[in-house]
Amino acid sequence: MQLSNFTGKTIAIMVASGFDEDIFIAIQRAMMSVNAKLRVISRDAGLTNAWNGSGWGMSYPVDSTLSTTLAIDYDALIIPSGEKHVTTLVPEAHAKRLMRAFTREEMPVLLLGEATMLLDLVDAAAPARDDETGVGADGRLVVAARENLDAALQALNSAMLADDDESVAA
Repeated sequence: MQLSNFTGKTIAIMVASGFDEDIFIAIQRAMMSVNAKLRVISRDAGLTNAWNGSGWGMSYPVDSTLSTTLAIDYDALIIPSGEKHVTTLVPEAHAKRLMRAFTREEMPVLLLGEATMLLDLVDAAAPARDDETGVGADGRLVVAARENLDAALQALNSAMLADDDESVAA
């Protein structure tokens, strides 16, 4: 998988306890392979817990809380799948603020699986998904099922190519 546009970039991964651990680890590995800085953003302070199939998984350190995070500090946003964590993020005002900043400023955003529900927070529609790849992309917004992670990361990699304009995202 070629993800060279992530090299040297700072990527936010927004989670709450209950995110899909397998997808999280796959994203972590992909970002590490290209020397991107993946930063865990969560409503939880200190540690956040993953969901591993049928039970709680490992705990992961949080780099920044949602309440103190600014979109301008990141080059892209990834929200992994996981029904439990998405359900927790939907009513979270700071998740809405962060989503709105990324989408308003047309910064690259990847939503996997249930995370597409967060588009309702910013009154955005999910792009239609390609029948072959299972990935939908509209400008810098990318959506995909959890099973299509590789194709989704490739689409987000392409979205990273767009011009880096000065941003005022909050």
